Amino acid sequence: PFDHPTLQPFFRRGDSNQDLVVDIADAIHLLTFLFAGGGGSLPCTDAADANDDGVVDVADPITVLSRLFQGAGPLPPPSDVSFGPDPTSDLLGCTP
Repeated sequence: PFDHPTLQPFFRRGDSNQDLVVDIADAIHLLTFLFAGGGGSLPCTDAADANDDGVVDVADPITVLSRLFQGAGPLPPPSDVSFGPDPTSDLLGCTP
Protein backbone atom coordinates (compact mmCIF):
# COMPACT_ATOMS: atom_id res chain seq x y z
CA PRO A 1 0.00 0.00 0.00
CA PHE A 2 1.09 3.54 -0.78
CA ASP A 3 0.63 5.87 2.17
CA HIS A 4 0.72 9.70 2.21
CA PRO A 5 0.66 10.66 5.91
CA THR A 6 1.55 14.28 5.14
CA LEU A 7 -1.32 14.97 2.74
CA GLN A 8 -3.85 17.35 4.20
CA PRO A 9 -7.56 16.61 3.89
CA PHE A 10 -9.61 18.69 1.46
CA PHE A 11 -12.73 20.41 2.78
CA ARG A 12 -15.06 23.37 2.26
CA ARG A 13 -14.81 25.96 5.06
CA GLY A 14 -18.11 26.38 6.94
CA ASP A 15 -19.43 22.94 5.90
CA SER A 16 -19.75 21.57 9.43
CA ASN A 17 -22.18 18.78 8.46
CA GLN A 18 -19.94 17.69 5.55
CA ASP A 19 -22.66 17.61 2.86
CA LEU A 20 -20.44 19.65 0.47
CA VAL A 21 -22.75 22.69 0.62
CA VAL A 22 -22.47 25.66 2.99
CA ASP A 23 -26.00 26.62 4.01
CA ILE A 24 -28.15 27.29 7.07
CA ALA A 25 -28.03 23.58 7.96
CA ASP A 26 -24.33 24.01 8.77
CA ALA A 27 -25.01 26.83 11.24
CA ILE A 28 -27.80 24.79 12.87
CA HIS A 29 -25.59 21.69 12.98
CA LEU A 30 -22.79 23.60 14.67
CA LEU A 31 -25.10 25.34 17.16
CA THR A 32 -26.58 21.95 18.05
CA PHE A 33 -23.09 20.54 18.54
CA LEU A 34 -22.04 23.47 20.73
CA PHE A 35 -25.17 23.91 22.86
CA ALA A 36 -27.12 20.64 22.90
CA GLY A 37 -24.70 18.60 24.96
CA GLY A 38 -22.37 17.82 22.08
CA GLY A 39 -25.26 16.63 19.91
CA GLY A 40 -24.09 15.36 16.56
CA SER A 41 -20.50 15.05 15.49
CA LEU A 42 -17.86 17.18 13.83
CA PRO A 43 -15.85 14.89 11.55
CA CYS A 44 -13.91 17.90 10.28
CA THR A 45 -13.35 20.54 12.94
CA ASP A 46 -11.27 22.47 10.40
CA ALA A 47 -14.37 22.89 8.20
CA ALA A 48 -16.48 23.87 11.23
CA ASP A 49 -13.97 26.64 12.06
CA ALA A 50 -15.70 29.07 9.68
CA ASN A 51 -13.65 32.12 10.69
CA ASP A 52 -10.34 30.17 10.74
CA ASP A 53 -9.30 31.37 14.19
CA GLY A 54 -8.17 27.91 15.31
CA VAL A 55 -11.11 27.16 17.62
CA VAL A 56 -14.68 25.97 17.12
CA ASP A 57 -17.01 28.26 19.05
CA VAL A 58 -20.18 30.35 18.70
CA ALA A 59 -18.37 32.81 16.40
CA ASP A 60 -18.27 30.14 13.68
CA PRO A 61 -22.04 29.70 13.10
CA ILE A 62 -22.38 33.50 13.34
CA THR A 63 -19.75 33.79 10.58
CA VAL A 64 -21.66 31.33 8.40
CA LEU A 65 -24.96 33.16 8.97
CA SER A 66 -23.31 36.51 8.19
CA ARG A 67 -21.99 35.09 4.94
CA LEU A 68 -25.37 33.63 3.98
CA PHE A 69 -27.71 36.43 5.02
CA GLN A 70 -25.74 39.65 5.46
CA GLY A 71 -23.56 39.61 2.36
CA ALA A 72 -20.28 39.07 4.18
CA GLY A 73 -17.34 38.12 1.96
CA PRO A 74 -16.20 34.55 1.31
CA LEU A 75 -14.93 32.54 4.25
CA PRO A 76 -11.14 32.11 4.65
CA PRO A 77 -9.43 29.56 2.35
CA PRO A 78 -10.47 27.00 1.48
CA SER A 79 -13.58 29.13 1.38
CA ASP A 80 -17.23 28.24 1.14
CA VAL A 81 -16.92 28.57 -2.65
CA SER A 82 -13.82 26.39 -3.04
CA PHE A 83 -12.54 23.03 -1.88
CA GLY A 84 -9.02 22.27 -0.71
CA PRO A 85 -6.57 21.89 2.18
CA ASP A 86 -6.22 24.37 5.02
CA PRO A 87 -3.34 26.79 4.29
CA THR A 88 -3.16 27.90 7.95
CA SER A 89 -1.58 25.93 10.76
CA ASP A 90 -3.72 25.06 13.79
CA LEU A 91 -4.60 22.04 15.92
CA LEU A 92 -7.88 21.34 14.09
CA GLY A 93 -8.25 18.59 11.53
CA CYS A 94 -10.53 16.13 9.78
CA THR A 95 -11.07 12.44 10.41
CA PRO A 96 -11.00 10.18 7.38
